[in-house]
Amino acid sequence: MNTHHTKGKADLAVAKTIADLTVKGYVIFTPLICEHLPFDLVAWKENNFLKIQVKYSSIGRIFANTSWNDKHGNHKRQYQKDDFDYYAIYLPDKDRVIYPSFDYRGIIIRTDLPNISSPFYWWEDFLEIKSNVFNGNIKDFQRQASRVKMKRRYSARPKSRKVERPSKEELHELVWTKPTAHIAQDFGVSDKAVEKWCKANEIEKPPRGYWAKLYSSK
Repeated sequence: MNTHHTKGKADLAVAKTIADLTVKGYVIFTPLICEHLPFDLVAWKENNFLKIQVKYSSIGRIFANTSWNDKHGNHKRQYQKDDFDYYAIYLPDKDRVIYPSFDYRGIIIRTDLPNISSPFYWWEDFLEIKSNVFNGNIKDFQRQASRVKMKRRYSARPKSRKVERPSKEELHELVWTKPTAHIAQDFGVSDKAVEKWCKANEIEKPPRGYWAKLYSSK
C-alpha cells in the first residue's frame, strides 16, 4: 500500500472521529506543532481531557504498537500506558467510530458474527466513551457480545410457516368428510393440530371407529 493511500485512510479516520466526537458533545483539540506525539487528538468534555489515538481498521484490529519510517529506516514501538487514554477506530464497513480504551490494545473487535461459541468482542459495545478511563470490564463485554450473538442467531432463523386455518363451517364439513390424518396432510400439519382446531371451534368429531365402519360397509 503506498504512502499516499495510507495517509488518505488516516485522514478519513481523523475526520470521522472529529465529527463523531463533536456530535457527542466533545470539544476537539489537534496538535499543531509536534507531529510525533503518541496521540492524535485531545477530547474535552465536562472538565475531563482524554488523549485519543485514531486508527483506520477494516478488520477491527486494535493496534498494540506504532511504526514509522525515516532516514534511519523502519521503526516500531510498543504503545505505553501513558501514551493515550482511548483509541478511536474507524470501521469503514460500518462507517462508525468505536472507542476501546488502552486496555484493549492487541485485540480484534468483531463486526460480523463468528460461527464459534468462544467469547468475542462486539463493535457496538464500544460506540461510546465511558465516563471513567479503563472502567470497562473485558469479561462483561464478552458476555454481552455473546448475548448479542445468540439473539441475532435466533432472530435470523426462519419463522415457522403459518397455516391459514379453515373456517368453523369448513372445518366441520371436513372432519365429517375425511379422517383427521387426511385433513392434516392436506394442510401440512399434524393430527394434533387439527384436533386443536376442532377443540377451539367446539366441533364434535366422528366417534372412534367411525371411518373403519364406514369403509367396511362400503
